[in-house]
Amino acid sequence: MSRPPRPDPVARVVRTSARVALWTSLAVAALAGWLLATYSRPIPEASYVAAERDQVLWRGIDFLALPEVRLLQSYVRIDTAHPAPDEHAGADFLAAQLAAAGVRATVERLPDRRANLWAWVEGEDPRALVLHGHLDVEPALATAGWKHPPFGGVVEGPWIYGRGMYDMKSLTIAQLLATIDAARDGRRPRRSLLFLQTSSEETGGETGTRWILAEHPELVARMDTLLTEGGVVEAIGPSDIKYWGIEFAQKQLARIRFCAADPDSLRQLKADLRRRGQGDARPDVDPSVVAFLSSYRESRGLGLYRRLLATPESVPLDRVRLRRLTKFQKALFRDEVHSGRVVRAEGGGWELEVWLHLLPGEEVTAAAARLVPEWITGALTSTAWEPMGAGLASPLDHPDFEVVAGTVREQFPGVPVGPYYLVQARTDAQRYRAAGVRSYGFSPFPIVVFDTQLIGRPNERMQLPAYRQGVALYRETVRRLLD
Repeated sequence: MSRPPRPDPVARVVRTSARVALWTSLAVAALAGWLLATYSRPIPEASYVAAERDQVLWRGIDFLALPEVRLLQSYVRIDTAHPAPDEHAGADFLAAQLAAAGVRATVERLPDRRANLWAWVEGEDPRALVLHGHLDVEPALATAGWKHPPFGGVVEGPWIYGRGMYDMKSLTIAQLLATIDAARDGRRPRRSLLFLQTSSEETGGETGTRWILAEHPELVARMDTLLTEGGVVEAIGPSDIKYWGIEFAQKQLARIRFCAADPDSLRQLKADLRRRGQGDARPDVDPSVVAFLSSYRESRGLGLYRRLLATPESVPLDRVRLRRLTKFQKALFRDEVHSGRVVRAEGGGWELEVWLHLLPGEEVTAAAARLVPEWITGALTSTAWEPMGAGLASPLDHPDFEVVAGTVREQFPGVPVGPYYLVQARTDAQRYRAAGVRSYGFSPFPIVVFDTQLIGRPNERMQLPAYRQGVALYRETVRRLLD
């Protein structure tokens, strides 16, 4: 008998490698398909989780028949986008809705179609719960890439499209309806309510919050607790919410504008700042950061981050631990510098905005000298550093914070709810905190995180089932805060 030929070892390696490659590619393709099916779809077509936690088919809902949807649609259709926002029109629309409910609003008209609006629902206590928002929205930029006009408010399936949908016209309508509820309740609430919508938040609030704080002490004197934008809902699916964060603190921000006749020198500055990297971690960890992480870390899906953040106070002392943190987590322990895009200046030439994101207690001038030294900026002309807030925190042990968090927990059982610390975004809350007003950022909408990536981009849209849930949650939260 002849023996079978001995296998060629080279051919065996080739065949084995081919099988490994084949099965690996199939596994990767299957995983990619699962991730795409699970996470890339904006919302499962079949259902969403209702406020009562039941599955309700959205296909049977006529969204345009719902008052809260029609209000949002009408408000989105008013172009309050930079660079020329018609805030007068936005304020007039809100004032008309309040008037129809018997609430008189004051519209303060400022030059260049800027406006502020406020309205009172008087309670037994003159100190007021403030529902604060802003009238302006980010630019729509070019209409190219939009499936529907950016100010069309088009409803298609379970979506509504439009600029400013998230920032912050949907929340403004929720605040409006909560104010109307308080006025129509038929009884005097325990505390007063101030509905306040301000100008120019997207560009620094010069005619908005800064104006209100400087020119209207009669309003500020009655402010007790303020609810505004800035809350964060980390949802990876309509019924899978990782963390519901109520903003209570932000890094203090300061900005400067560098100017030049040509864009190249500004691009060089931007590149130099990027090469220098961020600042070193500060050895002292702010108590507000510790308070945030003590709640937030338990919601992290990876045990690695729960372990790395188990003792926040020691993170700056351990470079290995610090390097393993996410970009967001690192920002909680260090001062940072960020730059925007090089753009044409209004008066000619070019400009670059540079921002400092500083931890509490840092002095702006000293931080600027360390993070943006003069030898980097050279002969570039610039404005002065403009502080945008003091980086103060609002108390987490106040009953109002617990009412907000408790209402979310009741409506969404099992969802982790707690404080949230903003590290890059800026809201007007920090200005009110600097003026002594307790402030919290609260978003009531259980929006899938992938959808929020369209904020400020073409085809910005919001899931109407989640919008309905959020409006109902916000109205209930305000009712409990007023009782």
